[in-house]
Amino acid sequence: MGGRPLVDPGGAALSRRGLLRGGTLLGAGLFLGGLSGCTTTAADTRVSFLNWQDYIDPTLLKDFTSASGLAVGYETYESNDALAQRLSAADVTRKGGRKSTSFDLIVPSTNLFRRLRQSDGLQKLDAAIVTEALLANLDPALRQLDVDPGNAYSVPWATGFTGIGYDTTVFSTPPTWDTFADATHKGKVSLLRERREAFAAALFALGKDPNTTSAADIEAARAKLTEFTANATLNSATYLDDLAEGRLVMAQGFNTDVLQARKRNPKLAFTIPEQGGTRWVDLLCIPAGAPNPEGANRLIAFYLDPKVSAANAAFNLVATGNQAARQFLPAQLQSDPAVFPAQGQADTLPVLRDLGDAEKLYDTAWEGVVAAAAG
Repeated sequence: MGGRPLVDPGGAALSRRGLLRGGTLLGAGLFLGGLSGCTTTAADTRVSFLNWQDYIDPTLLKDFTSASGLAVGYETYESNDALAQRLSAADVTRKGGRKSTSFDLIVPSTNLFRRLRQSDGLQKLDAAIVTEALLANLDPALRQLDVDPGNAYSVPWATGFTGIGYDTTVFSTPPTWDTFADATHKGKVSLLRERREAFAAALFALGKDPNTTSAADIEAARAKLTEFTANATLNSATYLDDLAEGRLVMAQGFNTDVLQARKRNPKLAFTIPEQGGTRWVDLLCIPAGAPNPEGANRLIAFYLDPKVSAANAAFNLVATGNQAARQFLPAQLQSDPAVFPAQGQADTLPVLRDLGDAEKLYDTAWEGVVAAAAG
């Protein structure tokens, strides 16, 4: 969300849209016991949850508080890049000897998740709370993700695609990635302000692999992306509202965001160009320095209830990784190809991978893109 976050009485920052939709998301319930019989502290009775914006049914948090007695401090971010920055800032604070600002529960996509795992930034789930019986509810394919086979460290929150949202009254045929180079709608189009997703758009336009580690390919993509940003803003924070309210006629975006915007503006549609789009899985996981890991495990276990997962998916118009939940989804959602594509179709789309040292090439190129866009 753009602007300064609102703060609830418990000290948790809330996005403006989240507050308007669901009222106060911080449960006020007193601690009801059951946390290993230990003497409780403020951290014991509160779970700090940092999630993508526009990505939760507020009822989930209220119901969790009612069931557990644990309040939930809920904050949002707009991209994996923003999440990584928040976690880095928390880590610097801890090393500086001041009060930790870490979180109990986060939702990175698989590429950032791998980086966090490799740097020992995550802790294992508590198998006594997040039991094998609960994990058995998951889609079998999501139990075999190469970043976390068997779900020792994570549980899928949702899965989806990155493509283009557009106004069907402006475009008679679905736009492609090349359309961002067309100045016809300059100032009314946007790309995600997330370097790997934005670079994927340029690399698809060039017919290149979005996971390339070639310096020449990345430089060509930087030039293409700079061409795009002559017409398009870089915007992950407000593009959902901007599409819904007609300020944008085309935007690179996540399918769940575009579908939420379409509820408010039926003229909108979502497309994955023939040149390609990305597939993503966002994972619930617990930072290594979480103040209340037990509470985080409890919230994950609560989410794995099929009816809870289904309600969240229906609210957000997104595919849940909880296979047992799908029987509880509205038929209209299950039949929407923008949420559940035809069998095998999603498998043709690449997942953005963590590229190790080659990520630095993207970092440097992204700095050039952002500077050019700002200039």
